[in-house]
Amino acid sequence: MESSLTETIWFSEKRRKILLLLLDGPKDPEEMKTAFGVTWRSLILPLKELKEEELICNTDGFYELSNIGKLIAENMKPINGILDLFGKDTDYWVKRDLDSIPQYLLDRIGDLEDSTIIEPELNDMFEPPEEFTRSLVNSKYVHSVFSIYHPLYPPLYNELAEHGTEISIILTESVLERMHEDRQEELEKMQHSENINLFLYENESLPPSIVVTDNLFSASFFDSQGMYDHRDIMSFSKSSLKWGEKLFRHYQKMSNSIPRSEG
Repeated sequence: MESSLTETIWFSEKRRKILLLLLDGPKDPEEMKTAFGVTWRSLILPLKELKEEELICNTDGFYELSNIGKLIAENMKPINGILDLFGKDTDYWVKRDLDSIPQYLLDRIGDLEDSTIIEPELNDMFEPPEEFTRSLVNSKYVHSVFSIYHPLYPPLYNELAEHGTEISIILTESVLERMHEDRQEELEKMQHSENINLFLYENESLPPSIVVTDNLFSASFFDSQGMYDHRDIMSFSKSSLKWGEKLFRHYQKMSNSIPRSEG
């Protein structure tokens, strides 16, 4: 039974996807065909195999998870997400330094669903992607960690704040020093803005640069050598936004507020 159950779940991608689909609730044959984009005939065998293992049942023409099936699917989802994430962009992820990410979020890194690796052309190396900027402009709030200095971000964030966007920024010491040197006027404008809250991150571990809003998650992870190779990850899925927000809050707890300037 144990061996058969393991084979049923892990030896078939289609069976796994059926279990994960049914986590959202019962589905009739038409809904399942639409979800998978296949003929009903191709689903008959995997459904039969899942029923034989008592992982799903058919009630009044609707397929749904059994109690055991639901428990298995709920625990399988994070692992399946990790396999999908790393399998799609193995070359990228195998070279990332993820040491500064807390374990509970590493365990859920598969929540970065529908993510895309953004690698700019040489001539656009220092320009934010158009899709990124467009999403940022349409955001109600922006939570960021600046561990990489980007000269275009201070004026962009000040402009967003002037239009009413609520912004919180965590700065590493090196980025803050660089802004003092190169963007003093923009930094002072940030410190005077009622819509911008600044924090200083002083922990030894270097966090990735991240941006999380109500419609966007973006991250610049360092490689295993501690270098930034200009490859960023971007996602718009709800699970990615929740994951990114938790990561921001983790770094915020390790940071001190920078007092707002008066006058």
